[in-house]
Order: sequence, then C-alpha cells, then structure tokens
Amino acid sequence: MKRYFQLYKAFLRFSFYNFTAFRANFINGTIATVAWGIFQIIWVNLLTLQTKSAFGWSKNELIILAILYVIIIGLLHFFFTGNFDRFSRIIDKGELDFILLKPVDSQFMVTNFIQRYPNLVRVVMGIAFLFVFLHISHTVITPAGWLGFTIFIIFGIVLLYSLWLFFCTFLIWFPRLTNIIEFLYAINGLSRFPAEMIQEARSFILLFILPFSIAIATPAKVLVRGTLNGEVYGLMFLSVGLFIASRIFWKYALRHYTSASS
Repeated sequence: MKRYFQLYKAFLRFSFYNFTAFRANFINGTIATVAWGIFQIIWVNLLTLQTKSAFGWSKNELIILAILYVIIIGLLHFFFTGNFDRFSRIIDKGELDFILLKPVDSQFMVTNFIQRYPNLVRVVMGIAFLFVFLHISHTVITPAGWLGFTIFIIFGIVLLYSLWLFFCTFLIWFPRLTNIIEFLYAINGLSRFPAEMIQEARSFILLFILPFSIAIATPAKVLVRGTLNGEVYGLMFLSVGLFIASRIFWKYALRHYTSASS
C-alpha cells in the first residue's frame, strides 16, 4: 500500500509540472473550466426562472444540485477522466503492453496516471458558490447533512469511476471505438438532472442514465434534507457492486488481450 501511495504522489507531481510547464495552457485551462462551471449554475437558474419546484425538488434544491454537480464532476475530471481519454491511444499504440510488464496493478496505472489540475479550480469555485448560495437563500444544513454529503460524495465518485471503467474496458477489444468516451461525457452532462425526472420519463434509454444521476442527486439530497432513505442504500449498493463488476470485467478483458504487436 505504501508503494502505491508513493507512486500516486509521483503521478500528482508529474501532472502538476506538466500542467504548469506552459503558461498559456495553464491560463486557458483554468479559464475554460471556470467558465464551464459558471455556465452550469446560470443554466439551472434560467431553467427554474418560472417555477418553484420540479419533480419533488424545490428551486433552491435544484440550484444546489447544479452546484454540487459542478463539484462532483470537477472531482471526477481531476482524478480520472484524463486517464480514460487516453485509453484508446495506449491500447492502439501498444503502450498497454509496457504497462502490463510493470510490477504494479494495471488498473491502478491506467486510471490514475493523469490528474487534471484546472478542475480543482472548478471544485473550489463550486464550494464557494455553495456557501454563498446557502447564505443568501437562508438554507440551513444540519451537521448530519454535511457528514452524509461528505461520505456519499465518495460513493458517487466511485460509482461514476466504475461506470467509466466498465465502458472503456470495451476499448481493449475495439481500440478505435473512441465514440465511447464522447458518449460518456454526454451522459455525464445529463446527470445534472434529478433522478426523479429520468424515472418519470419511463424510457428504457433514459433509465440507462439513472446510475449517473443517482451518483450526483443522492449526495445532494443527503446534504439539503439531512435524511437517509432507500436511495442512499441504493447508491452504496450500486457503487460497491459496479466497482467489483468493473474490476472483474477489466481482469477478464486483459486475459483476452493479445497485445498491439499481435
């Protein structure tokens, strides 16, 4: 475990040096990620301009959901999506062969090598917006709400990570199927909607989005309502179950990997 901790620290340093090596990239990346976060919050304000509630969520709760979406997705992008973006390249170019030769778990190496530092700015901005909005809307969060949110945001990120890993593992067989990544980014965008809206639609295609939405909406409910219900246990079950399933699927895919040189 200590070896993996030291290795991850090296990954963090490498990503930070790579991020700050070119000043223009540093500035552009920071501006882009901040603008994206601000747009998400403005969007939900415009959407709720003429309504006080939707699908059991009050206007204030919907705005908090949008802010928490910025925070949670920002954390996901910081830790993981840069690695999933390069899945196709490392498989197609034979870099996975080199990774498999290392005395380190291949899943750890593939999914933790890159961190996207501009997204930390997005996370900090989202946290600042959250506290400002809670103050101006006179919304009181209980200690149980803060504690539950802190715990279940981890389950939400684990669930999102597992979903991304499961689908990206198909690239081991189809490395040129890069549309999978674009598809996952699009699904992530839809996860800012309440899970109740997706359930109400009663569409098989939209139900596919439900786990993504649960990863965002459930921690938000715990924060604003401070209660634990069946949805919380559903998030825990899904995150743990899909993490194990994605791990098994990854190992299965590697057993059928024939290397780029074959």
